[in-house]
Amino acid sequence: MTQTVLIIGAGQAGARAAEALRNAAFDGRIVLVGDERHAPYERPPLSKDVLTAHDDADCFKGWVHAADLYREARIEWLNDRLLQLDTQRHVAMLERTGELRYDHCLFTTGGRVRRLPSVPDGPHTFHLRTLDDAMRLRARLATARSVAVIGGGFLGLEFAASARTRGLDVSVFETASSLLSRALPPLLADRLRVKHEHHGVRFVFGAHELQVKEHATGVQVGAEHFDLCVIAIGQHPNDDIAKAAGIVTSNGIVVDRHCRTSAADVYAAGDCANFPYGANDQATRLESWQNAQEQAIVAARNIAGEAVRYAPTPWFWTDQYDWNIQMLGMPGVPVDGWIERAGADGKTVLMGLRDSVIVQAFAINQGGELRAIRRLVEEATPVDAGLLADPNVKLRQLERLTRSTQSGDQGVLV
Repeated sequence: MTQTVLIIGAGQAGARAAEALRNAAFDGRIVLVGDERHAPYERPPLSKDVLTAHDDADCFKGWVHAADLYREARIEWLNDRLLQLDTQRHVAMLERTGELRYDHCLFTTGGRVRRLPSVPDGPHTFHLRTLDDAMRLRARLATARSVAVIGGGFLGLEFAASARTRGLDVSVFETASSLLSRALPPLLADRLRVKHEHHGVRFVFGAHELQVKEHATGVQVGAEHFDLCVIAIGQHPNDDIAKAAGIVTSNGIVVDRHCRTSAADVYAAGDCANFPYGANDQATRLESWQNAQEQAIVAARNIAGEAVRYAPTPWFWTDQYDWNIQMLGMPGVPVDGWIERAGADGKTVLMGLRDSVIVQAFAINQGGELRAIRRLVEEATPVDAGLLADPNVKLRQLERLTRSTQSGDQGVLV
């Protein structure tokens, strides 16, 4: 009897899971359900390429797959919405399709924007989560001169950079006293602030209890008037239907290392999933391109009958102006100290050590350097801080030299 895998959520994670099922030789029925009218796409371009591209007709290229892949791989893509899941009967109730029986179900439902109380979207007030959001905002940017950004996280700062690139006056309102205190070390966070200020962005820190009110000609933020306002204060995991189905949730859908939920034959992956991470099984939910893709692939392989554990080394990136900032390791973990390798034109690599192990690393326009030390981070290999700080020792040589030293071989640097 043909088995059916139902994937709820047709974003990057859902599309990659469907592809991975076929790659794992699953020959049954795959149904990919999404409540957006677009085929699966990646979200990182929404705050950057879509907003800054010169050509309206060709401003988005972030589709996960070519359109004909779904037909060729026999993946049924439905523009529909899940209303209810009966985990006992293995039946999903969809808004338009009706009942659909599944053998395995995978939640890749991502998240929804966090909203300010009593501040809905309006002609001058925007949230940025979907492709439709980005296209509406793109059109509005063409006629605006000033914008308030509420939220100094990565999304807010990416939008701020895009708006400045288009010539708008930009003010960023942030409740904290500095930028990205939970994601970046103070040294890099301060440099990023200076970068934005150099490009003309104004920051207002400690901005608590802001009043946002729409008017006929724009929006009032506190005592100031702007042509538009973008609210970027994070997101909530889409776990409501899973919770209503009796599946355990806690800041997302709780899964084990194989992406299995508390319900039989139900899995979750991506932004909506809360999984055990590290030696202490710390409950973790990651919102990143890497996690959406890699966890979805692991979930699909397990559905197909493999036994694969999800044990990521977190990797994030952001593009702002001419800076590509990459981050390796779990944000916010404690470190004993930092070692920096600074280069020309603002390029730098900053590495945080704990007990002689690199637990975090950051790079500005030096992504290749993070690739050079990735395995040292993944395997928690102790390194010599002196070698790490020595600019004459290339990072791509560090792993070989470290292992040679540990084995008693002095090694040769080339």
